[in-house]
Amino acid sequence: MKIVFSICLLIFLPQMCLQAQDSLQVDLPARSSPLEAYLSELDEMGRLLSGWNGEKLEMGSWFFGSYAMLVLRNNGHSDLKPFPGLEAAIPALWGDFKNLTPRYLVEFAGGSLSYGKLMSVAQNRPFDTLLAEEQFILHVAGLAYLRMLNGTVGDSLFSEILYSTIDSTQKSFMITDKLIESVEEHCSPTLSLQYSKALSTGSWMDVEIQKVEKNSDSFDIYIEQNGIWGFPVDVLLISKSGDSTYSSYALEQRAPLRVEILELDRIILDPDHKLAEYYRYNNKWPRLNGNIRFQPFVALPDWEYYRFTLNPSSWSDWDGDRRYGLKITTGFGIDLWPAYPSDYRHRVTLEMNSHKPYDSEGSWGGRVSYGNPLNIQKRLFGSVKIHGYDDWSGLSLGITKYVGEQVFLIQGPKLKYQRIAAEIEHDSYNDSLIWKQESEINVLKISYSGLALTRYGYRLYVNLRAAAGARQTDSFSVLKAQVDLSGVFWGWLAGGMQFVGGTQDRSIPDPYQFTHDYAWQDNLSALPNFRGQTRIAHQTNNYLGLSLSAGYWLPWSQLKLFASSMIYDQDGLKLALVKPHHAAGFGIEHKSFFTAGLYFPIWQSHPIEGENPWAWRYQWRLTWNL
Repeated sequence: MKIVFSICLLIFLPQMCLQAQDSLQVDLPARSSPLEAYLSELDEMGRLLSGWNGEKLEMGSWFFGSYAMLVLRNNGHSDLKPFPGLEAAIPALWGDFKNLTPRYLVEFAGGSLSYGKLMSVAQNRPFDTLLAEEQFILHVAGLAYLRMLNGTVGDSLFSEILYSTIDSTQKSFMITDKLIESVEEHCSPTLSLQYSKALSTGSWMDVEIQKVEKNSDSFDIYIEQNGIWGFPVDVLLISKSGDSTYSSYALEQRAPLRVEILELDRIILDPDHKLAEYYRYNNKWPRLNGNIRFQPFVALPDWEYYRFTLNPSSWSDWDGDRRYGLKITTGFGIDLWPAYPSDYRHRVTLEMNSHKPYDSEGSWGGRVSYGNPLNIQKRLFGSVKIHGYDDWSGLSLGITKYVGEQVFLIQGPKLKYQRIAAEIEHDSYNDSLIWKQESEINVLKISYSGLALTRYGYRLYVNLRAAAGARQTDSFSVLKAQVDLSGVFWGWLAGGMQFVGGTQDRSIPDPYQFTHDYAWQDNLSALPNFRGQTRIAHQTNNYLGLSLSAGYWLPWSQLKLFASSMIYDQDGLKLALVKPHHAAGFGIEHKSFFTAGLYFPIWQSHPIEGENPWAWRYQWRLTWNL
């Protein structure tokens, strides 16, 4: 009976999809959000198409919306472009990632999430209590996993699994477990175990062509399944004459795949993208054959190509300080921060800077850095940096580890993380015309940062930095702290408060002094952003600061008023005896995949020589962050 019903469903499916869409669009009540309306349509359509007769609508499950997406896609009603009605919702979800298509969301949610029990909706965590954004991500992730199962077992067997699951389930929050049981019943315990890991652990998988060896009459293709779960893999073989052949690599297979093709031109694993993996560059052989893209300024996430991106930046203010830079980044994928931490692979960055007027020749130079995840599951990342300028050079090695509970924007409109970083650096300051003395300096840097961003727009950020160093004659230490509190109130007022403080030894070398003179070289030496006069002509060893801002929240930027106070010690005076510096003004600011700001500190208590406290001044900043 089920087979007959499956055949009838396949025959009448396109008409049913269209009828379901039409009826739902008429009968559904108006929703406050286009995304909520779309999710409701998906859920109802999935229940209709699957023949669900279980509990009431409120006890929803990821399965129904995911299944409706799969049916629509398999019948030509979706080519993974933005679904109707989502154009107005996605900008609110993703900010400047609004051009992301569901294909990229599938890559994100299906391959990148490490949420734990990804597709399990338990009775104590009902689906309808999740935010619409979180429900949508689970639907998209579910599409990836159902599509993977469908592509692996075929349409007929997939229908058997589907209707067996529906018939044996009365409570929709149990549908994940019943689906896994049905896979074991109709396929094999091995496939069921792997599917269980995929759905309930929130882990990741990756298939890779390790190497290809040519024999006298054949090729040996070495394929590896990375991660804690795997699936059978389709292999597309293309000869130099243009002929294509499909082969397969079984789940339990460990020996290399031998193919008897004399002239092999290309190999592609999973050519139809059935598997819910996200790092596809290593699915191709040879690696560099049509596998490189050049994308200036900004690039959407992509794990299929090796990419080059250009990111220009500039900074200026009214008293003559200017910095211009160009950053060239290459690698697989991009740093998805803050949607997800550093999923890029083998990222190489070349930075070139020019900064005036610190010497008559102009200060210029560059930095080359390399970064790669050491262990994605444990959120451990490593980096190497080499920098060289006209008056200094250095080398550093660093690691970053995420600790504690982590929630990222890919899981919904909340962000929560803590991370610690350690870095060892060797610097050589060998220009006696600029530095007071030539120095070979070794520095150990340690930092902690934590961020909590709620679904309501409130933000708490804490950053602590410490460093200890030594040169030929002495040692030194630095400690810096920053706490930011901000939020959006009544839906339109953006307000913020920033506390900063720092202390350092009086014997610290010039490059690490708390002064903006060399801020572009080392972040240990930079005072935090103070929207007033930034040039400091004397040695500073301690500082405290407070900044306040409030303004109108626009969809694309913030109009703000700001006031800043900063107090830092001077030679011969204690911190308590120094008069604070104040500044106030207004500005406009945008932060997303790029940062742009134009600030007008029209009043400041300590203007530079020749200026009045009230004057027309400006600072501006433009940086591409990806």
